[in-house]
Amino acid sequence: MKSLKSSVALAVVALAGFGAAAGCAADNCYRALFPCPSPSAVSVASAFCATITASGTTATNYPTRATNACGTTAARYISACQCGPTCSYLTVLGTTSTSTSPQSTSTASACEAPPTSTTSTCEATPTNGNLLSGDFECGVVPWTAQVFEPFTNVYGISVATPGLTNVKSFQTQFLGPNNCATTCTYARITSPVFPVTPGAKYKYTFATWFDGVTRGFVGTKINDRTGRTVSALDYPVSKWRFHHYPFQANATENQVSVFFEWLNVESKLDSITFAPVTAYCGSTPPIGTLPDGEFECGMGAWTQQKPDPAVTAGVVNLAADSLYTNSFPMGDYAWRVVSPGTPDPANQELHVSARVISGVMSVTPGKKYLVYFTSFFSNRTVGSVGVMINNSPIYTRNPNDSAQGVPTYFAPNHILWTAPVGLTSASVKIEALMFGAGTIAIDSVLFVEVNDSVVG
Repeated sequence: MKSLKSSVALAVVALAGFGAAAGCAADNCYRALFPCPSPSAVSVASAFCATITASGTTATNYPTRATNACGTTAARYISACQCGPTCSYLTVLGTTSTSTSPQSTSTASACEAPPTSTTSTCEATPTNGNLLSGDFECGVVPWTAQVFEPFTNVYGISVATPGLTNVKSFQTQFLGPNNCATTCTYARITSPVFPVTPGAKYKYTFATWFDGVTRGFVGTKINDRTGRTVSALDYPVSKWRFHHYPFQANATENQVSVFFEWLNVESKLDSITFAPVTAYCGSTPPIGTLPDGEFECGMGAWTQQKPDPAVTAGVVNLAADSLYTNSFPMGDYAWRVVSPGTPDPANQELHVSARVISGVMSVTPGKKYLVYFTSFFSNRTVGSVGVMINNSPIYTRNPNDSAQGVPTYFAPNHILWTAPVGLTSASVKIEALMFGAGTIAIDSVLFVEVNDSVVG
């Protein structure tokens, strides 16, 4: 990473306001009470906190924007107030901002449009479930960024290039020596609160980039529930890696906030989406251009072919089948092929028992694309999966591949494909080559234009 003397502007965050008191609970109520992107709302919250008492007898003016998260019980507000307005300010090398909300090191008015995106990544009403500005194309705001003492002099944040899909990304980096001997949380970035439907299933995506690190990880939480962690040791350095994970709102959850934190590591973060799994039905998925890639609404734009009449194939509900317990599919549905025994090769097409073919997508000659999907094998001898684009083979996944890990989990597959000269449209074909009895399942197919720095 760049040193402190780098000419690139680096944003260093220092915490302002009260220190965290013993009774402080920086939970979803706290974030609703102190929405850092709104200085006026923070001012109102600070005034309210000055009047509330331990008994709550003077608490008659609960800020209405916070009641969904906090309710009308005084104790929730008292706990949040004890944290104080910890909104951050940024000190950019050479300049100082006095704003109570974090500002991007880039100029918002010069926000660069993505090269081929069909919608603005800075739009006020995104299609990805109301999570704002998850691609950082217009800077950090409205996310809240923090760097924690005593590391403010050795750790910083900025908006960097390139992103996974577009121009910019969020970056954390060491400005001096890494002086944490064990496990330290250096920085955190928190989304604004946004609505969810109680009980509904969601999918959140993000991409990480690690530069030459030997330890540490990026962790996520949703409403203070531990999400997933991405270890720097598990992925290639100096390359982007795409991730996605499931989330289900509980029966009383009607709004959430997502945060990421960095422990003993520096990295880039990009392409954050948070959307209902059903949002991937149809031709406008929250990320990428491939229609119906989650199979949550059936085959959709996909076409199925089944050369082998002995197998069963189609989109099925996995929720009630114990075979998929703890295998982490997205949502409830996936495309599945089941062979009752060793197939007769005479009934197959070059060992292909069944295949699905996506709808046609527009591509730009010479551009690079990420083809992503998850694969499931019921055993190590059932067969393999092949991928074609426009009938040209590009990839094979075997259940014994190290990248598959445990066959009975939906494991990620990353494929890079460059559109040949003169080609303006593409269709993805995924084939199940069955060799024995068992099940192969496919889910979460994605096709998206990316920068050349993406890793497969």
